[in-house]
Amino acid sequence: MRDYLLLYVNGQRHQISGERCFQSLSDYLRIELGLVGTKVVCAEGDCGSCTVLIGRVRNGELKYEGIDSCIQYLYQLDCTHVITIEGLKHENRVHPVQQAMVDAMGSQCGYCTPGFVMSLAAMLETKEALTRLSVQDGLTGNLCRCTGYEQIIEAALSLSKPVAGSAANQPASKRYNKKALIADFNAHASQSVFCEYLEKWNGASNKVRFFVPRTLQEAVEFKQKQRNVTVVAGGTDISVQMNKEHIEPKCVMSLTNLDELDFIELKKQKVKVGAGVTWTKLGEFCQQHLPQLSEIISLFASRQIRNAGTLAGNIANASPIADSLPFLHVIEAEIELSGTKSSRWVNINRFYHGYKNTEMTPDELITSIRWNLPEPEGVLKLYKVSKRKDLDISTFTAGILLKLKNGKINKARLAYGGVGPVVLRLPKTERYMQGKPVTATIFQQAGSMASEEISPISDVRASTDYRSQLAENIMMKFFHECFDNQTKKEAA
Repeated sequence: MRDYLLLYVNGQRHQISGERCFQSLSDYLRIELGLVGTKVVCAEGDCGSCTVLIGRVRNGELKYEGIDSCIQYLYQLDCTHVITIEGLKHENRVHPVQQAMVDAMGSQCGYCTPGFVMSLAAMLETKEALTRLSVQDGLTGNLCRCTGYEQIIEAALSLSKPVAGSAANQPASKRYNKKALIADFNAHASQSVFCEYLEKWNGASNKVRFFVPRTLQEAVEFKQKQRNVTVVAGGTDISVQMNKEHIEPKCVMSLTNLDELDFIELKKQKVKVGAGVTWTKLGEFCQQHLPQLSEIISLFASRQIRNAGTLAGNIANASPIADSLPFLHVIEAEIELSGTKSSRWVNINRFYHGYKNTEMTPDELITSIRWNLPEPEGVLKLYKVSKRKDLDISTFTAGILLKLKNGKINKARLAYGGVGPVVLRLPKTERYMQGKPVTATIFQQAGSMASEEISPISDVRASTDYRSQLAENIMMKFFHECFDNQTKKEAA
């Protein structure tokens, strides 16, 4: 077991221990290393000014992705290579992405420019085709406060037509010795990391510690022995709380290096997803097998956040507006809870006992999630209502899954989020719809019943009345989207 973190920044090796391990990556880069090209504005992963590239060893290769450094803490980044805006230059020449921004006058006030450059550099890492649509998607997590988007997009599109002999499309990671990095990371890969220090402030002393396990057994044993452990995977929620609400966990366990939780299996129409799978990886899988969920994943987070956050984290966070939960509820997903002696499966509809209150015992971790793909005669739709289309917290969410037989509703599953202390299934409405024909009148009545089954509150995002009306309207939206053509054919 080690008592230090191993981190490379722009090819330079760093061993970090003690109190220094408990910094956000952006603070470490700016304060410790003086790499102030990485900017911090929102400190909650919304603006992208702090975007950097993170390289991790995957299947023997270093794979790089863009992430928001303000909500990644160092204990999540053991055995990674960080490339910042300063690390793009080669032989004292700016990177072609940077030159393109200059040529297209894509830099306005300049403060957000490093984040845009790094997001485009991330696209080059994966050799993604640079089209207007792909660039807009790739820059969803970056905000230009001077509204210079068109020039930025023009700069990106110019990279799709490199001049002969130019290195415009060459990934930035090619400039570093991958073999040496991988060898060093592999030499440390089998060791878990435990670090602690004594925090003294205002006359009080607290012991602060973190643990980065290498095996699941180590993780569950640590959780059993320690009280009030804050478990972190992607950290895209707890890190925001730490930055904004000044929450200071005294004991943290980071699951970032648990490779055994990073898998997706598909066997006989049953999907099993490891707790370490990121939204990016899950989204790629869903593009082929679950396009409805893929669409929701593309809306609720930027690439930087999807590259870090996990489905298991969304479940464990227990928010009633978590974007994945309506889907999981209507698909009857099961959650694997693993403890020191055994593991068990719990249907998600029995997992939440109340607001932020779950079925998990103190020594258990979520290790995987499984569900059956919808049957061919099933009709699935997922909805998210928010103040802006992309990268926003939900006001209201819904999952609707119907199984049809002979023109009638054989089975109905409905789940609404943002209308109570937990995501709610609507058993009364489900029973009403069963056996009914697919008509506008039935769905209108179902919407009225659904609005009576929920208990929304008024908050900064919406009023009680608005959410109640959404609960009713979403049923008619579902009907018109899925059955309008069928109804018109029958009428003709």
